[in-house]
Formats: sequence, C-alpha cells, structure tokens
Amino acid sequence: MRKGFSLVELLVALSIMALIMGASLTAFDASKKSARDGKRKADLESIRSALEIYRSDNGGYPANKDSLSPDYITIWPVDPISTQSYIYTPATCSTTCKTYTLCATVEIGSTGACSYVTKNP
Repeated sequence: MRKGFSLVELLVALSIMALIMGASLTAFDASKKSARDGKRKADLESIRSALEIYRSDNGGYPANKDSLSPDYITIWPVDPISTQSYIYTPATCSTTCKTYTLCATVEIGSTGACSYVTKNP
C-alpha cells in the first residue's frame, strides 16, 4: 500500500487555503483603510486644536494655514496617501477669520472629496 495524498486531496486542500488567504487579504486591506482614516481624524483634531489656540491668542482664525507654524503646530500633518491633503478653508475674513472648514477625504464610507469635515465650534 502506497502512502501519500491523491491529486484530488491536494487540490481540495489548496483550494481551501486559497479561499482563506483571499478572505484574510480582504480583511487586512479594510483594516489598513480604517487605520488611515483614524490617522486622518486624529490629524484634523490636532489641527483644530491648534486653530482654537490661535483664535484664543489672536481673536480669530488665521487667513491661511501657514500662520499656524511654528508657534501653534510644528508641522502641518500629511495625509497617509500622498496624493491627498487636508484642506483648511477660512471664511468670513476681514483682519481675522471668524469661521473655518477643515476637511479630509476618508476611504471607508467616502462620498468624494472632503468626506470628513470639521468646522469651528
């Protein structure tokens, strides 16, 4: 009697392994997207915090993001995907701005550009 596996048994085992690997790669990709989205939200929160400190010191929000460096935020955070960026849009400006919109494009549940938005409180 010969010992070993038949060709059918090997094909079944390889098929099962391929299905498991495919499912795990899909889950891994989703977790990477979720992690990048978490970083985006944390970055926007740190920018929002810097904007609020700036407003407290100056009576309004800056007309551009460059006014925050280096006193309020050391470097402007960079989106995890290099083709995207965080967008700061001040509004109602004369000498200082009274409101702003800060946004990022998230990957999970995205409805296009600026799919995650925070505004001044």
